[in-house]
Amino acid sequence: MGYFNTLLFLFILVFSSCKYETKKQEALNTFFIEDFQNKVLGVDELASGMKLLPLKLGTDQLIGKIKDVCFIGDTIYLLDEMTASIYSFDMKDGKCIGRICKKGNGPNEYVNPVALSADSGKLYVLDMPTSRIIEFDKSLNPIRDLKFNFPSSDFIAINTGFLLYNLAPNSELNKYVYLNNKGECITSFVPVDKNHSPNNNSFGNLGKPFVKDENDKVFVSESYSNIIYKWEKENFIPIYRIDFGKLNVPLNVNKNRTDLFEEPYAFHSNSFVFSEILVPSFFYKSHRYYGFIPKSGDSPKFGIVKDRQYDIPFFPQWQNGNQLIAISRYEAVKNYFEDYKQVKEDSIAECFEPEHPVLVIYNLKSI
Repeated sequence: MGYFNTLLFLFILVFSSCKYETKKQEALNTFFIEDFQNKVLGVDELASGMKLLPLKLGTDQLIGKIKDVCFIGDTIYLLDEMTASIYSFDMKDGKCIGRICKKGNGPNEYVNPVALSADSGKLYVLDMPTSRIIEFDKSLNPIRDLKFNFPSSDFIAINTGFLLYNLAPNSELNKYVYLNNKGECITSFVPVDKNHSPNNNSFGNLGKPFVKDENDKVFVSESYSNIIYKWEKENFIPIYRIDFGKLNVPLNVNKNRTDLFEEPYAFHSNSFVFSEILVPSFFYKSHRYYGFIPKSGDSPKFGIVKDRQYDIPFFPQWQNGNQLIAISRYEAVKNYFEDYKQVKEDSIAECFEPEHPVLVIYNLKSI
């Protein structure tokens, strides 16, 4: 009888847990993404304005490949993957304010920096090989570094510490880890899938998983997953769910062992979250689509986004408050600067060097 009661108790516990998880999923604000195939949206349908900011470097400076971008007020920080250098620029005129290359194995030095983040006027750099976060002031002077004990490829600084994307999640440490300001592990969130292995789709993200909206609220979205989380009261709260209808990846398809780019399914890349708008980026048949979804319930827009006036590729990778940020090169923005020359009667050479990157800033339309 005791054995039977134990089995009955376990059954009720598991059943109740499943019902609870189902109710949590049902309670999410669900946005349906359908009827988007081959539709094209103009940038002007999504953004109230676009600004191109040429980044002006010294004659002895050259940025090879931009790995990450973040902002402190009117200062832009860029991480150059090729040289492991960090640059700062004035957002008003694009002039270079400072540059550091702290490569090494000593205190406050890094080996291979992979991500930047900022909070409360401080810049933070994630060094993947050494599992450290290095803190700098606004002028790029090092302050301290924090050591942790797991590999991480991305993170975000918050007022109470850091949220990190764990590259080696397991039964003891989940996909997202919360560290306090001392670098101590407080807890972790989002358990690893039982079929997870390091060589699969779930290893890494197709875009930045962490974003802050214009009110400094933090949201987390994972590639290949349809759930978006909000960081609130030191916890990950599932808040939005994306549903592709009949194009959802079937439950019996193992995402960890399937190249979804070759399958007839739509899947989530990453999302930008604003107070009134959700902007998910997703793939279908190897094409990148975007959604423009008012949280109010007004009609959403979906499609491949194109710049019909200047043909500048629409590929924002970062969010700064109520703005989407992209990086471009001269050839892609040439038509814009030729127009600028005609309107302003300025020489392009005075405001732009062809080998230097250009910041593309999109101001989202208000609801």
